[in-house]
Amino acid sequence: MSIMIGYVLLITFVIFMGVIIYNWMKGYVPQEDLNCPDDVSLFIKDYDCSTTQLNLTLKNNGKFQVGGYFIRATNSPQQGLAIIDLSFNITTGETVLTPTGVKINNSLDPAQEVTHKFDISHVTPLVYSIEIIPLRWQEQNRRKRMVICKDAKIREDLICG
Repeated sequence: MSIMIGYVLLITFVIFMGVIIYNWMKGYVPQEDLNCPDDVSLFIKDYDCSTTQLNLTLKNNGKFQVGGYFIRATNSPQQGLAIIDLSFNITTGETVLTPTGVKINNSLDPAQEVTHKFDISHVTPLVYSIEIIPLRWQEQNRRKRMVICKDAKIREDLICG
């Protein structure tokens, strides 16, 4: 009989701990999806590329500030998905606008331009196209969270070399 009471107490304790851990973890998971406003937009104003370097001038032509962007490249016209990450290959420019050393604020104002240089010497064959996805910092429950604006993604075919 005492073994049965031990099992009942053990199962009750496990259920009790599960309820406590569930309620505690529920506070860490966002309840609703964070989305970028519809009018977030970046524009590739100018680019210049060689076999080793990509100079990129971006303009915020949206209505909201932008906190940064992810930049990926392809090196083939048959490649539909950009998988070569250039975000960490920035050589000059304000690193606040790329994921490296990113500050938690939206620093690129509407109509503002920024120029960045990226090292593309490791990409062979040459870069064919780039894909840029803006990001913003938005506040939810008194905490700043990074929101990726996937609907504002831009893709540009390049002529390098």
